[in-house]
Amino acid sequence: MVSSSTMIQMKAVMSVVQGMAIALTIFRVSFRLHIGRFWWEDAWAATAGSCGIAYLVGSWVHLLSRGTSASVVSFWVTTLMSTCINWFARISILFAIARVARSTQRLYRLSMGLAILFFLTEGVLMAQKVREIESNSEWYQLPCPSCHVGHSMAAYQLASKFVADTILVVFSFRLLWNVNLPSRQRRMILAIFSSSIIMTMFSLFHAVTNFIVDIWIEMIAVNLEVSSSLIICNLLVVVTYAYRVLNREPDDPEDGDYSGPISPVPTSQQLTTITLGFVTETSTSFHSLDSPAVSVPDRKEDMRSV
Repeated sequence: MVSSSTMIQMKAVMSVVQGMAIALTIFRVSFRLHIGRFWWEDAWAATAGSCGIAYLVGSWVHLLSRGTSASVVSFWVTTLMSTCINWFARISILFAIARVARSTQRLYRLSMGLAILFFLTEGVLMAQKVREIESNSEWYQLPCPSCHVGHSMAAYQLASKFVADTILVVFSFRLLWNVNLPSRQRRMILAIFSSSIIMTMFSLFHAVTNFIVDIWIEMIAVNLEVSSSLIICNLLVVVTYAYRVLNREPDDPEDGDYSGPISPVPTSQQLTTITLGFVTETSTSFHSLDSPAVSVPDRKEDMRSV
């Protein structure tokens, strides 16, 4: 059995990491508001950060008010908020991809549909978790009230998170591979979006701890999963901002975080017009089918008799 002082020390260390994640969220939201580009992914990140604050406060109340009704309430708060943080962070990442895909209607609609699917999945998981915990009232009488979810529920949570993270990675690679950005920014953004697979690793660790009797190992796993979700959720804005400040290049776009919609790559074509007696080559930018055709006046050569 872990002593009370050891538990407080463990929680203090975890709180530092969670505080950093919340600080990144506050910076991200403030920066996006400052540059006037606050969008849906920022709103979901702000919601996840608010849930992170509630989780942090609730976890300390649960630890320091053992054996009281406040401990029971705080357990419910931390349990529900952890699920919200994990899925709201994934929805925020998906909306960040959707922002880039705005100029491609098919991919934009697909990302919106996936966001709705993620939200419904989070709701189903929340309802099932509440029903399973509520069906067992014995944990209410424990000195430090807490309840494990069943193995089937843990497997379902892990499978849903794994599928969601796989969608995020594959979808971001499919969308961003041809983004009109310098290669170093494209590689950086792809790496940031791909880091969502790290959330799967912590989700796997959390799922494994459900098979371990020690509740405090599971507490560490939950804290790591929550913190990693918040941090990865804000990586795109924070890292690209730092890159823009520290490594600005002349060919870098003006976008503050490189999350604007894809700009079409300019194309050019050689128009060769053959006239009587000479050849004219004109290099023009791409014209739409509705633009008027360019006419070349005829040139006639004087024919003189000898």
